[in-house]
Amino acid sequence: MTRVKIITKYTLKEFIPYFFLSLFCFTFILLLNDIFKWTKLFVQKGVSVWYLIELLIYVLPSTLVVTIPMATLVGLLLVFARLSADNEITAMKASGIGIHQLLPPILLVAICLSIFDFLFMDFALPRGNIAYSRLIRDIRTRHPALILTPGVADDLDQEGRKWMFESKDEKTGRLRNVKIWDEYQDGKPRFIEANEAEVDFSSLLARLKLYDGFTYEAVVKENPRYYQVINFKEMQVTLDISDTLQRSEYNSQNPLNMSLADLSRYMKGIRKQYSEKKEHYLKYRLLRAEVEYQKKFAIPFACFALSLIGVPLGIVVRRSGKMVGAGIGLGVIIIYYVLLQIGQTTGFRGIILAPAAIWMPNALIGISGVILIIRTVREAPVRPHRWLVKLFPITGGETDSESYRENS
Repeated sequence: MTRVKIITKYTLKEFIPYFFLSLFCFTFILLLNDIFKWTKLFVQKGVSVWYLIELLIYVLPSTLVVTIPMATLVGLLLVFARLSADNEITAMKASGIGIHQLLPPILLVAICLSIFDFLFMDFALPRGNIAYSRLIRDIRTRHPALILTPGVADDLDQEGRKWMFESKDEKTGRLRNVKIWDEYQDGKPRFIEANEAEVDFSSLLARLKLYDGFTYEAVVKENPRYYQVINFKEMQVTLDISDTLQRSEYNSQNPLNMSLADLSRYMKGIRKQYSEKKEHYLKYRLLRAEVEYQKKFAIPFACFALSLIGVPLGIVVRRSGKMVGAGIGLGVIIIYYVLLQIGQTTGFRGIILAPAAIWMPNALIGISGVILIIRTVREAPVRPHRWLVKLFPITGGETDSESYRENS
């Protein structure tokens, strides 16, 4: 028993640096696109670097809840791949210590990581997303030019009014091919098109000076087929952009940003409304809330499910190097999150019940891991499929099962 404790401590000591290294790498990769986007804001838009640091802090929870299960898998896979490559697994077996004796403390660590990830997802994630939303609104208010997105029609606060532009001249700052749809003032459909425009922001308003364009305005409100065309060289239009500046996907009414208790109350309210009137949008909201509710449990549990397959996979491949181990881990992660995305989509559409749809990846990965563990404990050969060997060629080595037969 003393030897088992010593080896367990040694294995966990090896796991910790691999886990944190994997966590850093996966988190950095997933944040890379946001970092480039924020750097562009800092360089081109003059946004303070402190804002960018705050954005990074607030977006970290939504990234970490995903990368913690990834790091758990890759960390375990690399540890047991190294132990296997250095014949330490063979030495343990020779001294009477089986893989099944190492599994309970390893799985206990995975359960602890699952609990931590669950608490992090329930408490830190909603608060981080809402704080991120508030900061984005603050940045937009201070730097309104950030809302300018080429090729995207923007619905304004006034009903029946929206605008867009196709591109922006970075040298002159002028907008090109500007289009404005307007039914705001008297209800008559009006369409304005201009070759270029200068924009000046004042408080919550955008003042456009349009150049070389046309206005198409309905003559009669009730019959928009008859309209007059007016050519202009210069024209000024003022747009209310307050709604655009305040808009954010991270709002408190989004199920993704609710704690478990808030989400339960939200679902209860939606069910009550849906029972009174069978509206399609209420059903969609309920399905989405149910999916997010299940994800609160399923994603953290992935730490445990992925650990079940990480240990035997690490033992299977012998002297093939850490890159191959990391590559196999990445392949399993891709499979897991593809299955999760499929489950999420089918859950949103009501094709499959939310619990079955969201827990499917954990079930498939976990069952595969249990099968591999049983075969590994029984010393049954676990040979990679041909496609896996082609993808990650094992050069200069063999599988652990082959090595065991040679040493027997």
